[in-house]
Amino acid sequence: MENFYTTINRGFCRIQCRTVRRQIEPVEPAIEEFLYVVFWRNSITMRSIHILLACSFLVCALAAIPVTAYNGEAANWYNQGIALTASGNYTEAVQAFDHAISLEPAYYEAWNGKADALNRAHRVKDALAASDQVIALNSSYAKGWINRGYILYNLGRYNDELSAYERAIEIDPTNAEAWFNKGYSLGGMGRWDEALRVFDRVQALDPSYPNLAANQQIARQNLDASTPFYIKNAPAIAVVVILTIGAVLWFRAVRKKN
Repeated sequence: MENFYTTINRGFCRIQCRTVRRQIEPVEPAIEEFLYVVFWRNSITMRSIHILLACSFLVCALAAIPVTAYNGEAANWYNQGIALTASGNYTEAVQAFDHAISLEPAYYEAWNGKADALNRAHRVKDALAASDQVIALNSSYAKGWINRGYILYNLGRYNDELSAYERAIEIDPTNAEAWFNKGYSLGGMGRWDEALRVFDRVQALDPSYPNLAANQQIARQNLDASTPFYIKNAPAIAVVVILTIGAVLWFRAVRKKN
């Protein structure tokens, strides 16, 4: 007598076979029976399939679990550094990040936090050195490149600043902060038309991005101011020229008749 498990398998098998019949017509009864016997009748085979699927799901679940790369004490020092930076205690923040780095020398987020705190403390050359460590440890860290752009701006290296933001965008094309700072950098170079297009990109990514509307307006105003009169008013000038030429030709034609 079939147990409940086998009965369920048999029912599932029949459903599968009917599905095959619907998809591929015609299906011979012998082929349907063969599929049933080989794949579904044997409960041991069904259990093996279930075990295999369960193992696959387990492996995927384990792979999805984030792995903490740093020990708890280092992470605590890092979090303290972030909080101290936010409160404006930059010297203490640098010390906190240094504690984290001493425990985990490859802690690139801590190096980036240190670079940020040093930059805010106007220790720009030291900040750049810390940023160098960030890039050396993880060149695909978009936040590290954005922070590097801030540092390079304070050093007056504007082309390198722009390149840093562009590198961040290559890594993370949806990063609104990287796009916004690229637009700001382009505006500082007087490239207002490009800046405006970049700010439009920021608006598409994050319409509520801080100070976006104000910077868009500044870019439009400066673009207007920097555009030559004859380019801004080209359509009107063209109309006047055409009308003038037409009037001259008409006047000449009238004089010839007279």
